[in-house]
Amino acid sequence: MLKRSIRWAAMGATALTFVGLMAGGIAGLHHMANATAPVEATPPVPVRAETVSSAQGYTVRERFVGRLEPARQTRLGFERSGLVTSVLVEEGDIVRQGEPIAQLDTAKLLAERGMLSAQRRELEAQKRLAELTVERKKRLMDGGHGSIEQHDEARFGLARFVAAIENIDASIKSLDVDIEKSVLRAPFTGRVGARMVDEGTVASPNLPVVDFLEAERRQVRIGVSVEASSTLTQDRTYTLSAAGRTFAATLVVVRPDLSSSTRTVSAVFDVEGAADLRFGEIVELALDRQVAEPGLWVPLSALVEGRKGLWTVYTVDTSNGEQVVQREAVEILHTERARAFVRGTVTPGAQIVLEGTNRVVPGQRVAVAQ
Repeated sequence: MLKRSIRWAAMGATALTFVGLMAGGIAGLHHMANATAPVEATPPVPVRAETVSSAQGYTVRERFVGRLEPARQTRLGFERSGLVTSVLVEEGDIVRQGEPIAQLDTAKLLAERGMLSAQRRELEAQKRLAELTVERKKRLMDGGHGSIEQHDEARFGLARFVAAIENIDASIKSLDVDIEKSVLRAPFTGRVGARMVDEGTVASPNLPVVDFLEAERRQVRIGVSVEASSTLTQDRTYTLSAAGRTFAATLVVVRPDLSSSTRTVSAVFDVEGAADLRFGEIVELALDRQVAEPGLWVPLSALVEGRKGLWTVYTVDTSNGEQVVQREAVEILHTERARAFVRGTVTPGAQIVLEGTNRVVPGQRVAVAQ
């Protein structure tokens, strides 16, 4: 019994010691938790800023497109009907002004001309006889052996032969014109775009033979806006671009009417050089237009997207002796490359944060890096 009592007493003392230790540890933890540690102030965030100045407007580069085309383009055909005996050109050929392109059959015309020439020779002989008769009748009349009536009949008979010869000459001239027009010739130096008729075709005045494009003079017709058309100057040289290259062109005319389909004004340019470009090539004209609108230029990296599509920039305010970030609302009017022209609540002379806008918030202290 005595041993058991001693064992129980020892166990109780151990338990009391453990409880005491736990109580002391918990009290120490509470003391440490309630202790106040010294708080250090947050250092300013370094940012890059730039002072912005006002501008009275900006320049917009507008681009307009058109097509390279020949100055003159026509579908050539014969003025009279007939059988096509030869077509002397192929598609893509260069033909000089006056050179033949196609030929009609002229056998019937030549036969008619030969017949008229024979009739004319016959009338010439009769006319010569009538001239001799007039001379004889005049001598007889002057000698008192002939009447005035006989002389007048001879004289008017000669006049009939003269009129008949003139009629034959007019018919021969008409045939010569038809024979000449049986050869289709190039009205100007150009290139054959399309061949529409082959030998053996019976041509008519409304049947085109070839599509003919002027080769020596090229033009570009570009549709420009009404505002841009007022800045163009006739006979001035402009720079056009096509197929990755640039070339000079002289403004010929700006049409006074407005296209009902595109709502643009057609400007026609004479192209200098670029002879290797094909007709139909897309050509571009770039024009600078001044827009008078007060605002500020800011880098694109300084713009922060706001709510409902609005934009803001962060400015650095130093009015209270510290550099603090503020938010200003802006409206983007124009962008080019890495900058934007804006207007809004930003005042000229303000410092805007150039980059790293995701690292700052309005009211935060910053340090502007030099």
